[in-house]
Amino acid sequence: MRNNFEFLDLKAFLAVLDLGSFNEAARQLNLSQPALSRRIKGFEQAVGAQLIERTTRHVAQTQIGRELLPLVRRLVDEFEDSILSISDLGGRHRAQVTIASVPTAAFYFLPRVVRSFNEKFPESVFVFSTSRPMKGSMRLRTAK
Repeated sequence: MRNNFEFLDLKAFLAVLDLGSFNEAARQLNLSQPALSRRIKGFEQAVGAQLIERTTRHVAQTQIGRELLPLVRRLVDEFEDSILSISDLGGRHRAQVTIASVPTAAFYFLPRVVRSFNEKFPESVFVFSTSRPMKGSMRLRTAK
């Protein structure tokens, strides 16, 4: 008996029962049918019980599978919601963008670029530096 299992094992368990078919679940998860079968078998070994009754034409939950199904569904839903929340937080963090350019580009070109960037990332802060080309190149290399 394995002591652990993977998140995809949980998703596979749900997909097989939701779709009622190993073939359809494998297609949805982008797995081969034998790989999905091995994954379900491994999950059953980790749990220590058969969760799905299989015949050539029928897939059904066992009693333990029926009891485990709402727990697995809640776990998967909560995990996916948490990942989405973390992704949202990551998109809102404040970043500093430092731009060094020649005065002509700063005047004519950068306002459009900054406006477009700021629409996508409103929490960003910009620091501008203008100088002659050679001096600006040196400042970038030395990060000053």
